[in-house]
Amino acid sequence: MAGKGKKAVAPKKTANGYKMPAPIPTGEVIHDTIAKKKWRIGPSIGVGGFGEIYSACDHEGSPKKGNNYPFVVKIEPHENGPLFVEKHFYIRNANKEDIANFTKTKKLSSFGMPSYYGNGSHEYKGEKYRYLVLERYGKDVWSLFKECGRFFSPATVFQLGLQMLDVLEYIHGRGYVHADIKGANILMGLRKGTENQAYLVDFGLATRVNDKEFKPDPKSAHNGTIEYTSRDAHLGVPTMRGDLEILGYNMLQWLIGELPWEKNLKQPKIVQDMKESFMKNVRSNITKQFNNVPEALIKFLEYMNKLKPKDVPDYTKCRTLFDSYLKSEGKTRTSKLVFSPGKKGKPIKPANLNDKDADSQDEIDGTKKRKVNGEAPKLVKRGRKPKVDVPAPEIENCENEEPDIEEVKPVKKQTKRKSTEPAVVVKVKKTKLAPKATPPAKKNHTNIATQTSVERPKRSPRQVSFDSPICEIIGEKKRQKLSKDTESANSSGDIFEDSFTIEEKKIKPKKRLLSDEEVTVKRIVKKKTTTVKPKGRSWKDSATIVNGRSPPK
Repeated sequence: MAGKGKKAVAPKKTANGYKMPAPIPTGEVIHDTIAKKKWRIGPSIGVGGFGEIYSACDHEGSPKKGNNYPFVVKIEPHENGPLFVEKHFYIRNANKEDIANFTKTKKLSSFGMPSYYGNGSHEYKGEKYRYLVLERYGKDVWSLFKECGRFFSPATVFQLGLQMLDVLEYIHGRGYVHADIKGANILMGLRKGTENQAYLVDFGLATRVNDKEFKPDPKSAHNGTIEYTSRDAHLGVPTMRGDLEILGYNMLQWLIGELPWEKNLKQPKIVQDMKESFMKNVRSNITKQFNNVPEALIKFLEYMNKLKPKDVPDYTKCRTLFDSYLKSEGKTRTSKLVFSPGKKGKPIKPANLNDKDADSQDEIDGTKKRKVNGEAPKLVKRGRKPKVDVPAPEIENCENEEPDIEEVKPVKKQTKRKSTEPAVVVKVKKTKLAPKATPPAKKNHTNIATQTSVERPKRSPRQVSFDSPICEIIGEKKRQKLSKDTESANSSGDIFEDSFTIEEKKIKPKKRLLSDEEVTVKRIVKKKTTTVKPKGRSWKDSATIVNGRSPPK
């Protein structure tokens, strides 16, 4: 721990841009040139946002091998600024004589303003540091709050509130505002007789009270710890009424466990708007959302809305509110502080929940499933037995086991008609349309196709029709025997034997098909015949019928 022989480590920087000091070994002695005093550094007890805090003791008066360190030394590099502000605040306002006079005037048995013991500069391994020596204290309230399950009893809350009011009245009277009141900056006393006294520390954001006209400052907007920042501080103007408002937010959190805007802390403007809306009607918002919030705290927050930016708060009135509540609980401000979980300020359930919704909510909040001897799980309410035993649905067996119970097919339930009118069944008879009549035959045309225009498929004008009687004569089918009455002159089977033949040819269709299959088409091909006409012969000597037509008479 002596650190001898080790190379200097470059100081790290935090997220807020402040340089962190290099670790200082135990036993290092620092000199206070103003008070002409020496302090010996002990083990580190914490790290802040801008520096480190070490335990310390008087170098000359304390034993060198002792473990008793009644002081703390806050150290930061000279480049940082918060400790510079805090150091000057302590020098001006934490004088032991001034604190004693205030304690005596207010007739207080103890007072939560920390005492200042010394400050100065120290150089270690080429790095220059600024330091501040204060009294050492015990646990912070935030740690105790978490240990108690994030709830304090109302009596403890109002006792802490009274002690912080005393400190705020003292620093406000000296022209300063704290602007960063929170559980982490409230420490419990460590010396004998101060165990029930809380001390407000960390004055790094302490500023002078603004005597000028109230005007928002965007550069300083949202300063402090965002969940507790006052509405004035959100605008960039710390005020005395703002300090009391911050204290009120802390007390509300200690009572109910969580502030309404804690889920939006990464968006300061939304938090600011939520605080404005909340404080606009404090009583309504608290009574509707939470229970177990004493009337004294509601009146305290309502009083904040009546104050103007430059008004000095009436601390006596605020103390009376807190004292009256403690008296009703059989406590006083000097009673022992008890850090144990208080009565939870749960959000109130909406009044429009019916019994069914309430039961389902109980199942969500306070029920658990359990399996006993392979039986189906039952919903068991904690702390009481269910009034009616409702059989729970059976669980399916796992993959490697055979089911013990036969499957029962669900029976389809017949749904009843909602209408009271009788059902009427109307049968509709489909009528068949009569086919169109065959067009009448024209004169001099005895062989006409019998198909109608609707039934006949569309085809290319160049394609030969195989639906006509001619096709039956010259095709592969045998001609049906006709009676003598129906047999006509152009129904002879050998009329075109000399002039026409049937030829099969594989061709590809002109239209684009989905496949490349060849189609076999039968077509009639006229034979090329060469006839030698005798000289001097007239047309009367030619055949009686040529190409299906009779010669002119």
